[in-house]
Amino acid sequence: MKLISFTVCIVLCAMVLTSCKKQDIKTTPLASIQISNAVVGGTTLQFGSNVATVANNASTAYGILTGSQVLKLSSIVVPNTVYYNDTKDFVNGGVYSLFLTGTPAAVESMFLKEENIPSHTADVFGARVINLVKSGVSISVNVKGSTSGSFVGNLAYKSISDFKDVSSLAAEGDKVFEFRNTATGDLITSFTVPGYDMPRFKNITLLFIGAVGTETVIRNNNY
Repeated sequence: MKLISFTVCIVLCAMVLTSCKKQDIKTTPLASIQISNAVVGGTTLQFGSNVATVANNASTAYGILTGSQVLKLSSIVVPNTVYYNDTKDFVNGGVYSLFLTGTPAAVESMFLKEENIPSHTADVFGARVINLVKSGVSISVNVKGSTSGSFVGNLAYKSISDFKDVSSLAAEGDKVFEFRNTATGDLITSFTVPGYDMPRFKNITLLFIGAVGTETVIRNNNY
C-alpha cells in the first residue's frame, strides 16, 4: 500500500513540475500600415484580401506581416482597376503610412516609414499637415487667431510637415486650422478639431486634398 502511495506521489509531482515548466510562446512579427485614399474622383479600395476597405477621402489601418510584402489596392467597382501595386519591406513593430492621390487615370503615392511620432505627457496633442492637392499652390497653415503661416510656413505638393504640439486645454474649445495660399495669404479652406473630440496626448495628420478649387481637409488619427 505504501508503495502504491509513493508511486502516486511521484506521478503527481511529475505532473506538477511539467505544468510549471516555462512555456515558450511564439508571436508573429507584425508591422502596421495606415492607408489613405485621397484619389480625386476615386472609389472605395480593396487592400489585398482584407475585409476592411478604404473609402474614398478616408483611411484605414491594417496589421501586416514583416518582410517583403506586396501592397495591392484595387477598386471594388468592376472592372476592379488597380490603383497601387508595389512591394515594400516591413520590420517588426514598424509603423508605416501610404497616401494615394492624383486621379484614377494617374494615381500618385507617398509611402512613409514613420520614425518620429511623438508621445505627449502635457495637455497637448500633436498635429502635422500633408499637401496632396496636385497642381495646386504651396500652402501655409495657422491655428485661427494666430499669424498666417505660424503652424506650417510653406508646404508644396506631396510634402509633409513634422508633428507640432497644439494645446488641448478644454477651456480653449475648438481648434480651427486655416489653410492659406502661401504666396498671397488668401484663405483656401479650414478644418476644425472640435473640443468634444480633442485628441489629447495623441497625434493627428491633416490631409489637404481634392482638386484645385474644391480643396478640403480630412483627419487621420496617428495614435
